[in-house]
Amino acid sequence: MKRVTLISIMLVCTLFSFSQTIHSNYLDGEIWIKLNENSLQYRSLNFEGSENKHPKIDYKQFDFIKLIDKYTIQSFEESFPNAKQPLIKNVFRIKFQEISEVDRIIEVLSAHPNIEYAEKIPLLKNTLVPNDTYYQSYQWSLPQVNAETAWDISTGNSSIKVAIVDDAVETTHDDLSSVIYTNTGEIPNNGIDDDNNGYVDDYRGYDVANDDTDPDPDGPSYGHGTHVAGISGAATNNGGGVASIGNGVSIIPVKATNSASVVSHGYEGIYYAMSLNADVINMSWGGSGYSTTAENLINAAYNNGSILVAAAGNDDVSTVFYPAGFSNVIAVASTDNSDNKSSFSNYGSWIDVSAPGSGIVSTVIGNSYDYKSGTSMASPMVAGLAGLILSHNSGLTQSEVKDCILNTAADLNALNPSYSGELGAGRIDALAAMNCVDATLANPPNTDFLADITTITEGQNVNYTDLTSGNPTSWTWTFSGGTPGTFTGQNPPAITYNTAGTYNVTLETSNAYGTDTETKTAYINVNALSGCDTISNTIASDANSIYTFGPGNGYIFGDNLLKFKYVADRFSSYGPTNVTGAVFNFVEASYTSSASKITIKVWEDAGGEPGTNVYSKDVLIEDIAANITSTGFFPTNINFDSPVNISTNDFFVGFEMYDVHGDTVVLSSSSDLSSDPGRSNSAFSFVDPANNPQSTLTGWNEIGSFINGGFEAALHIYPRITANPPLANITASSTSVCSGEAVQFDASSSSNLATVEWAINGTATPYPTGVNPSVIMSRVGNNRAYLLVRNSCGFSSLDSLDITVDETPNVAVDVPQYVICPGGSVSLTATGAGSYVWSPAGSLSCSNCPNPVATPTTTTTYSVVGTSGSCSSVSSFTIEVDSSPVNADFEIDNNTVCVGESINVNAANLSTGAQSYSWTFTGGTPNTAIGALATTSFSSTGTYNVQLEVENACGVTDDITKSVTVVDGGGCTNALTDENKDLYKIYFNSADNELVIMSNLKGQAYLINPAGQIISDNLTFDKGENKLALPNLAKGMYILKTNNIHGQVRSFKFIK
Repeated sequence: MKRVTLISIMLVCTLFSFSQTIHSNYLDGEIWIKLNENSLQYRSLNFEGSENKHPKIDYKQFDFIKLIDKYTIQSFEESFPNAKQPLIKNVFRIKFQEISEVDRIIEVLSAHPNIEYAEKIPLLKNTLVPNDTYYQSYQWSLPQVNAETAWDISTGNSSIKVAIVDDAVETTHDDLSSVIYTNTGEIPNNGIDDDNNGYVDDYRGYDVANDDTDPDPDGPSYGHGTHVAGISGAATNNGGGVASIGNGVSIIPVKATNSASVVSHGYEGIYYAMSLNADVINMSWGGSGYSTTAENLINAAYNNGSILVAAAGNDDVSTVFYPAGFSNVIAVASTDNSDNKSSFSNYGSWIDVSAPGSGIVSTVIGNSYDYKSGTSMASPMVAGLAGLILSHNSGLTQSEVKDCILNTAADLNALNPSYSGELGAGRIDALAAMNCVDATLANPPNTDFLADITTITEGQNVNYTDLTSGNPTSWTWTFSGGTPGTFTGQNPPAITYNTAGTYNVTLETSNAYGTDTETKTAYINVNALSGCDTISNTIASDANSIYTFGPGNGYIFGDNLLKFKYVADRFSSYGPTNVTGAVFNFVEASYTSSASKITIKVWEDAGGEPGTNVYSKDVLIEDIAANITSTGFFPTNINFDSPVNISTNDFFVGFEMYDVHGDTVVLSSSSDLSSDPGRSNSAFSFVDPANNPQSTLTGWNEIGSFINGGFEAALHIYPRITANPPLANITASSTSVCSGEAVQFDASSSSNLATVEWAINGTATPYPTGVNPSVIMSRVGNNRAYLLVRNSCGFSSLDSLDITVDETPNVAVDVPQYVICPGGSVSLTATGAGSYVWSPAGSLSCSNCPNPVATPTTTTTYSVVGTSGSCSSVSSFTIEVDSSPVNADFEIDNNTVCVGESINVNAANLSTGAQSYSWTFTGGTPNTAIGALATTSFSSTGTYNVQLEVENACGVTDDITKSVTVVDGGGCTNALTDENKDLYKIYFNSADNELVIMSNLKGQAYLINPAGQIISDNLTFDKGENKLALPNLAKGMYILKTNNIHGQVRSFKFIK
């Protein structure tokens, strides 16, 4: 007997520590992007043979990858392979090294026209908290929700599948092994995806994070999902262990993480559960980060029929927690054994319902049992109840199941006044919910249905799906305007509408409790043939079958006696016409290598059988396999490279198979046409005599001629024909240009052009508009331009043109001197090209070398043309010959001075063209000086010469002499009384940025900077100490010139 093991004091559940360094609610270094599948570039890069998605994509082909390559891409994987739902199709997961650049990467990718959106991936945490193993009684939660009396109404049914998307599930546990769902559509360990759900050998669950078939824990820290699985569906009434609310439902174990700390691939796990059509999906994890991809995936799973249940989170906050917060998910809060909100549980108006989640005993890894707490425990309680409800009435819709759970829940507002209205409808009551289900069993059905298409062209088919709930037992369909016009049964055949008009559809269903009728008025709109039509030999009344054409006319991996080389369907009385493509309805495909292929072919008629082959196109079987679904055929759309002209009245469309053992495709067909008067066989096959030397049925034969005596068939091949085929044709102004040059593209020579779409590689504007766009080519190398044209009814044609771009050289010239003197020269050096031509050549030592010497006599502008291959560029520059004159002039601050008094001379503003200054002061001290400013004094009276000689950069000189008079006696200080003596002390106080003037007299002053410029001319000072603030004065030597009340002029030098 199994026993529940309670380990004293120790907490067996783990609190995980999350350290997201960039965005706390999102995974570091990972994003989702969704490609725009209507993008011409996406189709052109990835679909050689068809428009359908290739399962193995070389992401480096996408031009947007170069925009983010510098961030070190570590992986690029499709999140939801083979998805047919538009919401989740073409979603890819990118992992990169520079995690801090995530916002920049998203910004760059979001702006690209081929990307519908880019976003961060939410961080998903298990919603589990530790709990004292002595805190609660053994399995108090099931009596709390009246599970035992609910089981008196019905126990669970193993046909109901509850998917546990979590960190792992121990499938060998004594209380779980017998309830693990077995995928009977999969043959274990044969290496084949037998059920075509996109996962190989997924016999008992799957690990989507590591892409393998083992959903069991990677180690002891992966114990969360095992506990969750036991709450929903542990084996019950089996003599030991624990009971579960699901009590008989099946568990799909989905391992959705490669890390014990987070649920790294939770949404990929939901997608796997969808592939098995799980009735209920439990998600005991989440986070506060929103994601468009996540919401789209949730909606796709809901549209697929699943009931989705998720934990509300354990942060004791009202913040919305995802995926629980999405509208198509039942959000579950946690309660304790007194119906109080668990202390950890989140709450809020977004909560749908509550369930026991404190101190819940369940299965744990190691074939044992233990208590855990969290909304992680409450969520599977609700998921298990949903499975129990569906076991009692599998005909209930998702909303009906939810209504029975929420409308019967026990009110919690009185016990939790602080959380009134924030714990959902209340705590679940299994008995009341099952009584709610009982009531639905006594009602008539609720009729509804859906058409796969509602607007068609004459001759097309419509498929209908019954959506009736309430366990109907009979179905009667009426199709006004359709063939057949009526049908009895749940799943009608394809209905053909041959006449234009608007038609009603009616479905009547019934069970033991009554009848319900649904009529959709004007539901089907049939348009007349437009000259652009898709034709077929199949009609709705045909008996559909699957006929296999493969190696040896074969079945997968087998060989039969007849080995068909070609198969084809005949289309009569449609020609002459043009065929632009066809849809092939394959139902199965198998291949031995990525190069395995079939070849699509079109033949003109020759005496009632295929004659001249007028078109061939290879299609990878791998592409076909990507379209196959487990529920039936999926159309593989083949676009022809150009319209195929048919000159005969009849023509044939089919394909060639190659005799490779294991390469097989299976095509849907309509059989037993002989039972329909006026119908005849349209399917043909060709047997090669070389491969079948003993067969009498070689060459072309009607398939019905050798099968079942009189059997007739039509293949599900639908060609597109038009009297006005589009034909794309690109012309360009040049197919070989240099980088930076423009190319004028032109689509005007295309035939039957209604719209155009461009995709041009090698330019910053890859998606121009219009018939003749002009683009600048920038990327060196071979660049391909694509043109897609459509005619007025949307049929398309694709053309491409290669543009060779050579690199334009980047010519640089090293010019040591841009100004020279007359008679001077400059050595020039050009780099960046293979050859050079200089001009003007007259003053150069050579005109076609890389390093000429220039000796211009006047200022000259030179140009050099550098050429590499067929591309050239020009660099120009000017050398100035400096022949300007030099003129000497200067000013003296005082032409008459006293003995010993200084004079200041300034040539900066008066001399022109000078580069150097040389002074001679006859009788002065000093007697020489250099520079634009100078100072000297004289020790005796007399008239003295001051001479200035200036020189420019080219050595040209000029000089000028002026005189100064030195006096003594009455005009000097001896003539002044003591109180009128001009006494000064000048210095600069750097600490306070002040010029200090100590004077015996009042006066004015002006300040000259080292360049000889007057920078302040309104300074005044009084007798005594004067402080003049000069806060913005730069460092250097300055001259202060003073003029006192007696007209005496003085010059003083000071340094800041």
